Amino acid sequence: MFGWLKRRKDDGPEIPGMVNSGRRQRRPEPAEPDPAVRTTMHHAVLNDAWLFDITDGGFVDGSDGWNPLDPRECSGQLLRWFDAGLVELHQDADPSGAPLTDPAADLDYEAADLPLIPPDRARTLLADPGRWTDETADGFAVPVPTARGRELPLDRWP
Repeated sequence: MFGWLKRRKDDGPEIPGMVNSGRRQRRPEPAEPDPAVRTTMHHAVLNDAWLFDITDGGFVDGSDGWNPLDPRECSGQLLRWFDAGLVELHQDADPSGAPLTDPAADLDYEAADLPLIPPDRARTLLADPGRWTDETADGFAVPVPTARGRELPLDRWP
């Protein structure tokens, strides 16, 4: 009814001499993680997926239902878990020299046995999903559950 009285946020006062109240606008609460992304990410971590495979959605063998994921959502979820001490990041070697379909390429190993990326470097990498490509070693980093992460059921992960 009095739509003409509503001000846009960027407008100054409509009445000459009037000052703004100076009240701060409320910031929206951060959105809860998408349950589907959370479940998918947990599956990726438990299955030793490379970072580049996580965003591509290609880490699930023989599945038709998985699609590429938003890299920012993946990054946010992994950072929550990393900061909570539930995952750590290990560095795998880039297997680009041998085709992944070559039976001579032995990819059957424990990701936890790979070299651990120091926490400050790991957090920086997790915060920058633009680096998660199969064209650099960064994309071949593997998020792995910590001992605490292996003990804690998924419904208790943030």
